[in-house]
Amino acid sequence: MGSNLVITEVSQKQAYIFSSNRLRDNITNSAVIAYVTSSRYFKDAAGSVYTDENEVYCGGGHAILEFANHETAVQFVRLITGDVRRRFPGLELFATIHECEEEPNAESIFRLIQKLEKKKSVRRASFGQGTFGVEEVEAVSRKASVIRLNGSQYEPYSPDDEADRASCPEGFERAFSFENLGGSKGDSNFIAVVHIDGNAMGKRVEELRETHGAEPWQQYRKTLKEFSEAIASDFRDTFREMREKVADQIEEGKIGALELTASKNGAYYFPVRRVITEGDDICFVTEGRIGIECARIFMELLSARVNRVDGKHYAACAGVAIVHQKYPFYRAYELAEELCSNAKKFVANSTKNMEGTDSSMICAIDWHLEFGELGDDIGKIRERYETADSRRLEMRPYVVCGPDYYMEQEHCRDYHNFRKIIRAFEEKKIDYARGKIKELRTYLRQGETAARNYLKTNLIDDLVRDCYMGIYQEADLSRIGTGQRQKSELFVTTADQVSRSILFDAIEAMDTFISLDVQEDRA
Repeated sequence: MGSNLVITEVSQKQAYIFSSNRLRDNITNSAVIAYVTSSRYFKDAAGSVYTDENEVYCGGGHAILEFANHETAVQFVRLITGDVRRRFPGLELFATIHECEEEPNAESIFRLIQKLEKKKSVRRASFGQGTFGVEEVEAVSRKASVIRLNGSQYEPYSPDDEADRASCPEGFERAFSFENLGGSKGDSNFIAVVHIDGNAMGKRVEELRETHGAEPWQQYRKTLKEFSEAIASDFRDTFREMREKVADQIEEGKIGALELTASKNGAYYFPVRRVITEGDDICFVTEGRIGIECARIFMELLSARVNRVDGKHYAACAGVAIVHQKYPFYRAYELAEELCSNAKKFVANSTKNMEGTDSSMICAIDWHLEFGELGDDIGKIRERYETADSRRLEMRPYVVCGPDYYMEQEHCRDYHNFRKIIRAFEEKKIDYARGKIKELRTYLRQGETAARNYLKTNLIDDLVRDCYMGIYQEADLSRIGTGQRQKSELFVTTADQVSRSILFDAIEAMDTFISLDVQEDRA
């Protein structure tokens, strides 16, 4: 006997979440998306036709459901889409129905998703319903209040307090504004917007279809649900574990040079705030100096986890946009997404000719420190990172973890090399005037010869040796005691045969980076 499959999916999720520049609104908007694609919402909005038995799986901003007949499926779609239009202005919820003449199977799910993609590609309009000019409009978000037909107002949706509170370690306060994340009053304070996305997750779903697609429908349906729940649980638990690792670093309201902000009740605001934790899509915001390290810790912890359904480890890429607190948050998130995509492209290109290696095995990170140049994408920004002698200033993206043979090939772009250099700056193991080190960036742009002359003129040419030996190159024992200097390089050639600076990334980040001692540097 056939049945009807229904898929619902929120489109333009990021535009909806980041439509406001207030952190509290972003958190609420993210929770709304999770809510309207959850079993709880389906019961609230369509309880007359929906039960838990209808769910195939929910998560990651979409849901697949099964109904016994077409009329019930249509009624369900009508109820939830109508409710979304009334209660959540600006939220785009797509829904599609696929009728199965016989019992559904893996191919039916594939056809259902194809129908949804086709529907999204031919949407009737690329604009949404505006206001009529007579509604009461909220001052900051500029959204109209939603009024029932009887004149009463809908209760505004708010995240489940218990679940949201669980995203903050015990003993700390949740931050609801960027200022609460930390920083010093009167200083130029930064936040870090971190976007993390799982690698090759679509490929893993396809492999699941190939390996389990021949199973009876009820068993395959169960497998899909368990796989989806395992991904959501593993990524969410990794965020929680990362958060606890950060909390362990806090002593007397400080992490290194970062002084936390105290709330009215005396508890400190936690400097990491969850925005999105749906499926393999993670976004959080931190005080600017710990964002890169939080992303690094997350990926290292995630790579140790194994999905209980397909038995494979995870990998992910991260993009970190470090911006002023007043910088448009939506643009900061877009930049973080671009950086994450850049890291994914790097992994894909670097593994293209490596047999037996793909992106599902490697974690990489890219970041950018933004000083207010609105409008440029990361490609345009990186065009300005070429030196006068056709070398590259940036080493980014960096590899955080991967198979040993891959890490050996990409040794120059190992994140831990960057971390060793910047930690040496932090701990003053490389103790030169910071102003002279920062000025070196100008001469690196002019090329290797200009940079070498600057270093010699300012009597800091040992800086290169200190940052090269033991990090990019082991010491040459044959030179010890002979009076010969150890070899040192300002630029190294990476696996893609491009000459890149070993110093620029660390110098650029030295004022917006605090290392977190969660795992020891590798030898």
